Parts: sequence; C-alpha cells; structure tokens
Amino acid sequence: MTPLPALKPKDRFSSDSTALHTPSQISDTDGNAAEVMETTLSVSGMTCASCVNGIERHVGSIDGVSSVKVDLMTAQATICHASQLVPADALRTAIEEMGFEASVLSSTTRHNKNSSAANNAALITGEQPVESWFNVEGMTCGSCVATLTDLLTALPGVIAADVQLLTAQAMVEHRPRDIGVREIADVMSNAGYKATPLDTDSDANGGSSADPSAMALKNLEKHRRKAAIRFAWSLLFSIPMAIISMIIDMALPASNPTAKAFHRKVFKQYSVSVICIFFIATPAQIILGAYFYKHAFKSLYRAKTANMDVLIALGTTAAYVGSIISVTIQNGDGEQFFETAVFLMTFVLLGRWLEAIAKGRTVSAVEALVKMQPEEALLVRVQTGQSAPILESINTRQIQLGDLLQVNNGMRVPCDGVITRGQTDIDESLLTGESVPVVKSEGSAVTGGTLNISQSIQMRATAINESSTLSRIVKLVREAQSSKPHIQEVADRVAARFVPLVILASVVVFIAWIAAGAAGNIRREWLDSKQAMGGFGNTSSMDGEHDRKPMAYGIFSLLNAVSVLVIACPCALGLAAPTAIMVGTGLAARFGILVKGGGATMEAASKIDIVAFDKTGTLTIGKPAVVDSYVDESLDARAAGFSAWLNACIAELESLSSHPLAAAICTHIRENHQADGTAAVPPQLLEHTELPGRGMRATVQIPAEFVSAIGWPEAANSARLLVGKDSWVKDEGCAMSTPLETRSRWSDNGHTPVAVALVPIAPELPGSVIAAFALADQVRPEARDVVSKLKQRKIEVWMISGDHPAAANAIARELGIDHVMAGVLPEQKSEVVRLLQQRGKSSTEELPPLILANPTNNTMVGSPDLGKQPTDLAGISAEPLKSRMTRWIPRFGLSWGSKTKRRPYAKVAMVGDGVNDAPALAQADVGIAVGSGTAAAMETAPALLMRPTLYSLLTFFDLSRTVFRRVKLNFVWASMYNVVCIPIAAGILYPAVDRGLPPVIAGLLMIASSLSVMVSSLSLKLYRERKYDKGSKNDHQFLSNSIL
Repeated sequence: MTPLPALKPKDRFSSDSTALHTPSQISDTDGNAAEVMETTLSVSGMTCASCVNGIERHVGSIDGVSSVKVDLMTAQATICHASQLVPADALRTAIEEMGFEASVLSSTTRHNKNSSAANNAALITGEQPVESWFNVEGMTCGSCVATLTDLLTALPGVIAADVQLLTAQAMVEHRPRDIGVREIADVMSNAGYKATPLDTDSDANGGSSADPSAMALKNLEKHRRKAAIRFAWSLLFSIPMAIISMIIDMALPASNPTAKAFHRKVFKQYSVSVICIFFIATPAQIILGAYFYKHAFKSLYRAKTANMDVLIALGTTAAYVGSIISVTIQNGDGEQFFETAVFLMTFVLLGRWLEAIAKGRTVSAVEALVKMQPEEALLVRVQTGQSAPILESINTRQIQLGDLLQVNNGMRVPCDGVITRGQTDIDESLLTGESVPVVKSEGSAVTGGTLNISQSIQMRATAINESSTLSRIVKLVREAQSSKPHIQEVADRVAARFVPLVILASVVVFIAWIAAGAAGNIRREWLDSKQAMGGFGNTSSMDGEHDRKPMAYGIFSLLNAVSVLVIACPCALGLAAPTAIMVGTGLAARFGILVKGGGATMEAASKIDIVAFDKTGTLTIGKPAVVDSYVDESLDARAAGFSAWLNACIAELESLSSHPLAAAICTHIRENHQADGTAAVPPQLLEHTELPGRGMRATVQIPAEFVSAIGWPEAANSARLLVGKDSWVKDEGCAMSTPLETRSRWSDNGHTPVAVALVPIAPELPGSVIAAFALADQVRPEARDVVSKLKQRKIEVWMISGDHPAAANAIARELGIDHVMAGVLPEQKSEVVRLLQQRGKSSTEELPPLILANPTNNTMVGSPDLGKQPTDLAGISAEPLKSRMTRWIPRFGLSWGSKTKRRPYAKVAMVGDGVNDAPALAQADVGIAVGSGTAAAMETAPALLMRPTLYSLLTFFDLSRTVFRRVKLNFVWASMYNVVCIPIAAGILYPAVDRGLPPVIAGLLMIASSLSVMVSSLSLKLYRERKYDKGSKNDHQFLSNSIL
C-alpha cells in the first residue's frame, strides 16, 4: 500500500495565512498548476457548530486545500484541493485524526466556472468520459489481463482500460455516447470472461462511491442506529442507578427493610448503597465516557477548539471525581453524587438520538427525490429474425444512451427520454409541485423519476445516471441545503468562542462560591442538598437517622460549576439556521422552486426591495401572436371571395418559413378564418424566396375576377406576393394603404407590423399593400396579478428590456409596471441592476456614473400611462442616450425629495430567462431564472422556477420570509436560553428562593433546548402554499396561512 504523503500545514506566520487558496492559486511543488479536485466525504460524529468550525479550520490549514465546506445536517464535507499535493485519502485521514469517522463519497475534477455549462452539456449528451467498474470471472494469469486490456482498448469509445488480476475487476473509461456498460460487459463475456457491472454502492476497493445524497441518507440512518445503541447501553447503568439513588435512598423511609439493608455500613465506614453506586458509576464513566473523552481530546488536541463533548467530559468527570473525593475524605459520610455523571451521559445520549431522528426528518425532501429513482427498467430488445420484441429487466445503472425502454402503467420513468410510441398521463408533482398530471404523447420529453399513471409507453433514453434531470436536481438541493447564510456565519463565530467562555464561567462560579463559603455567606438551607438542589441531591443516611450534616461548601460550589458546564448549549445555536434552511429548501423543491444558492439566497430573498423583470420570455410567453389585422374591405366588396383567396395564399407562403412571425400568422389564419371556407380558387404559388431580415416573396397567379377588383389590366394576372416588413414593402414601390390611425395605434402599443402586398410583374404598374398584421408577444396570464401583489407588499417592480421602448412601454402599461428601462444591451443589464442596488443610498450621496458601451439605442422610460409620452426617471422627456451620457444616473429611478432616508443598499431580485440575462442574474442579490429559459440563465441564477407560472415567484419570496422568521426565532430562543439558564445554574436564585439547579436538571434543559430548535424548524412543514386566484378577496393579504 502506498503511504500517504505528509500533510504540510500552511504558514501560520505569513500575511495571508488565514485565507484559503483560490483554485487558480494552487500549484504543485514545481510551481506548475495542479489539478483541482472536489472531494465529498461523509463525516460522522459532529454534534454542533464547534465541530464544523474545527474541521473547516483544521482541514483548511493544509497546504493544497482551496476551500472547505462542512454541513452539519447531512454530515458531509466538500473540499476543493490539489490532488498532487493532498489526495482524497489524506483528507479522510486528517478528519479521522480529529476523532470523527470519515469516508470518501466522490472525488471529481473541478472545472472552471466558465466552462461549466459546456461540461454539463457534455455530460448530458454522453460526450464526457466516465469510469465504469466490472467484476470479471475466469482470469487466471497475466495473459488473460493482457488479452482483456487489448480487447477493451480496441472498442470504439473506450479511452482507457485497467484490468486487475488480484481483485478480479476491470475499470473502463469510456464515452457513454459511443459505448455503454452493457456492451462492454457483453464483449468481455463473449470473450470467455463473465463480466458484471459493479453497483455504484461499492467501488473497486470496497469503499463507498455512491451518490452523495443517497449516502447522506444512509449515514443519517447509520448515525441514528449508533445513537440508539449508545442510549440503550446507558440505560443498563442509569436504570439500576435510579433504583438505588432515587428510590431506595430517597423515596423509601429509613425504617424500610430494604433501605436499612442498603444503608448498612460495611468495611466500618461505607454503606452498601455507596458501594453499589460506585461500582455502577465507575464502568459507566469508562464505557459511556470513552465516547466523550475521545472526541473531547481530539477536538482539543487536533482541532485546537472546544466543542460540546468537552463540556460533557468536564462536567461528568467533575461529578465523578468530586464524589470520590467527598466520600473518601469524610470516611463515607460525605456527599456523593455519582448518579449525576451517569444521568448526564444518559440524557445527552438520549438527546443525540432524538436529534438524529429529527435530522432525518429535515432531509425528507432529498430522501423523497432519491427514492423517486427506480431501481429497474424494462429494456426493449429487438432480435434479428423475430417480429415481437423481447422485454428484459435491467438495473437502471445499466441503461445506455439511445436504449429503447418500456414504461408500463404504474411504473416510474427510469431516465430522461423521448416517447416513441403511445400516449399517457405523467405525474410530475414531486419535481414541479404541479398536482395535475401532464399529457404526454409521441415526441414528448419525459423526466426520470416521474410516474406513469395511464397507458404503457415506449421511450428512447436521452440522459442517464448522473446526467439525468432528477440526479442534477438532487445535487442542486443537496448543495443548497449545505450553504450558509450570513446569520449562520455569525452564529458559527459565536459558537466557536462559546465553549471556552462557558468553561471560564464555570471556573469563575466555582471560585466565587468557594470564596462565599469561606466568608460564611452561604446559608445552611442552601447547603441542604435535598432542598437547595431541587430534591435531586443525595444524602446517604448512613445511620438511618433523618439528621444529617450540611453539605460542604466545596461540594456545593462544585455542583454549581458542573451545572453551568452542562446547561450551556452551543448545539442550539448551531442548529438554529441549518435545520430551518434544510426544511425550507426541501419545501421549495416540493413547490417546484430550486434554490441553488441555499440559505444565502433565501436570506436575501426575505429582504427584497426591488424586483426587476426581463420582458421577453419572463413577463411574456416569448411566442408572438397576431393581435390585430387589416384587410382592404373594398376588394371583397368588388370581388366576393377575395379575402379567402388572399388568406390561403398568405398561409401557404408563410408555412414555408420557420420564422416565429410566419408561424404566428399561419396560426392566426387557421384559427380565425376557417369560417371563410375554402377559397373558391386555390392559390397557385409558382416559386418562393425567403429574404432574411425582410420577409417572404412568391410569384402567384391571380384569378381574372380579382385582377379587375384590384384595378389592374386583365393582362396583369401574375404578381409577386410580398409578406414582410413595412420598410421592405415600401422599397419595392408599394403604396401603404393601411390607415394612418391604425399604424399609429400599432406603433404606440409596440406591435410589430407585417405588410402584405401584391406587385404586378409588369414593371410599369405600381404595387399596393392590401393587408397587414400586427404581432406582439403574448403576456403571461398571471403576470399582471403577480406585479400587483408585489406592489402590495411594498416591493418596487421594474422592467429591464432590450426591446424597443414602445413595445416595452405597452407591456408595462398592460401589467401596471411603473418603472421601465428599454433598449438596454445585454452587457448593460448588469450595470442597471448594480445601480438599482445603489439607489438605496441617501439623497446626499451621489451614485457613480454608468458608462454605456453602445448607448445610442437606450431609452429611459417611466410611468407608462396611456396617452402620455414616455418620460425618464427624472421626469424629463425620453430621448436616445448619447455616447457616455450619464446625467440621468445620479437621479436613477427616484424622486429623491430631500428628507426621505432609504436603506443604504437596496436588495434587488432579477428575474430572467435568456443568455442576455445571465450577467444581470449574477449581479443581482437574488437571480431567479424561469424554467423555460436557456441553460446559461439557469446555470447562473441561484434560484430556478420549475413551474410555468410566475406565481412561484410569490411563493419563493413568502417561503423565504417564513423560513428566516423561523431562523430568527430559533436564534432568539437559543440565545435567551443561554442568557437566562446559565445564571440560574450558577446559583443566582439562591437568595430569592433558596433553591438552585441540580446538574441532572441542567442536563435535561440542555437537551430540551436543542430539541426545541429542531421541533421549531420541523414545524415549517406545516407551511402550505397559497393558491393564487385572480380577483380573490384576499389578494391584499400576505399568505395568511403562512406560519411564524
């Protein structure tokens, strides 16, 4: 076995020793750029934020590590590192040396962000190489290895092959597009070596290489089992301890025979009760305490930090050792509290078991997604010479690109694909949150994991395994749940210093009470253990009498110090945000919202001041439609049937083009002019030409009765039919017959005109425009309602569009948007978003200027009311912006009057769908891409709306606010718990009520604080998404069914 290289810590005295390397900074020992790997490890044994901080600090200090992200909830660590300097196994060893159990789940090459979209595309199409492992039977010598190696490397699509004789396994690196795992296994089997593809749950070395999300669930289940076993072991000690110390010593009267037997002294000074309790507490301290001692030692020694295990180890050790000293010094008559140590460990182990159960509940969303992936699929094999295909059941990991699969009624779709035969209803609720099944037919795309609830279908596989939509969604949700919001980073810094401060406070409490006892300031009733310690102390009635000596003030001081140690709980602080975010991102996924940015994105979304929309494809459907039309009615009056003939000619000509405007015109004619009937004279198109940027042109034969109606001589029965831009038609010499009022209305509304003209072949005759269409993008039906609800919530709504100002203004008027930026180039959108963020500054501060790269087509538009000329944000008439003209920037979008003070920085959300929106999505505080958008937009945006509705945007904002109200509530509770309980444990209530807090009760309160935070976060599952209906009486309400 090759030894692991020694890990070299970063220079602690260098000026940048606290900063982690960026991937571009990592180099090997020769100064060459090193390959950056991203390794995911499973980490068991973490209990609080101190553990997380310790691992991040310790591993981050290793030379070659660029970033470390540890997730307490999923018990996983994601580390970016240089593989040449620090391999994955070395990272695992470093974590294990800290006292945690670690195993490598995956280790992949980290690609540059600029090429991530290309890498994703290569993964989906099967062009990116993958490694597949096989068990191979029948190899006997090196000759077999050489034979198989030559055989495999000769296969098309195979890049490399590694055949291992000792392990009887083979690793093949191949491109799934060219060759799949089944074909590789068949080749080896046909050569006489039976090959079986390895399951992904175990790699070639017996380690785990399963999907990290699935492994997270397995690790949580494993952690629950271990916690339950530890708690069961603790009951073997705590139950007999409770019977002796709580029932026999305290509950039974001194005259009871059992009590007398246990109070009888042996060895002249020690009672049977004390001896029995000692022999129960000692093995408990060794067996149960070993777990806490080991983690506490490695936390202090390896990670140079203190966690919750340190507090438990100190508290139980103090109680155990203090009892021995007290009983020994006073010859068996002193106070003993062995049961405190045993009960403390029992309650802590109980709490951790319950926490493990609760953590499993918080990742139920990921669990539901993982369980959607079926284990088997039906492969349709078509055998040569056989008419009927054969169905073969295979593991879904063996599906290859292009496989023909059958999905029967009630089965889940095994992978992404396209239906090749049949029609059915697919339930996509777990992916999109939409409960209504979607009808799918031949040519429709289906997503792996969705449920076929109707008829059997056959499909062709287009994306498999890690490249499938479901796998990528699971990965995104997992990454989102592990991201930290700003408020959690603050809590982590507090938790990192919390334990040392608690230890210091415990020492101070002990010294203070010792001083008070030495000065005689501790009253006798305080020293009465039963009364002062809440009835849980134990005074051994050695002689069976009720009279007893007062507790020694040293023991009294020690018990108060132990109470301070065990009641302090950094766990509640560490769990306050991650548990709520885990539940919140899971709920978002259920509602069809992928929050890739996790807690940080939801935190920003909960504070949004401005929402900026792209127009095309976001506020609109992105599909043009005919909204108005004009036909010279006088032609129909002179020749009946002319309109039907003309529409038939237009439809036939436009059907020959793939342009979206042409398709819209064809659809309009088909849907609105069927009543005209079939043209009496069918159109005769002799030839056609498509002129890019202008339109369609064709030669058409005109019936004689229509020639005279147009006013041409009978000889002019052949003409050119033009369908295209007004400017092009004018250039062809056609007179515009469309009424000026109609053209003006179309222009004001931002509609795109398409003229239809006939130009006679005879050059001496002029052509004329005989019809025209006005086209516009279709507004989403819910867009106006969404804009209205955002404005009701005091959120400003903006439109940032690259479209013509007239078109943008028309859409804004229709939707009720008051602020519009039109004619913005793609690279300028991010600058506009940046200025929107800065516009929150006070009116006395001047904003930095925006230098537009090509500003000649940019126009500021605001308050788009009907009948008003568009105005810029300062109330000045809009005009094209001249080069480097920036006079309007300092007054960007504001009527800054003087006394109004705004937030220094406005939180801006950008909603878009196209490649041109990607820079703005990245610049915004929250970038939100709609699911129908381009890959670039969805790759850049930290939030993705999977449903085809903007109502998901309202759900996202509301859910984010709900989650972070709960996060703040959790933090307030965790903080107030420590602020209130630590002084009580220290004994601040003795002067008032003559009572304190015994260590056992303090331990129970510590457990209750963590569990209460978990339950508080889990109650977010009661959240129900509001069903938005236009015109609802409750439109003004802010999701009345949301919870605190």
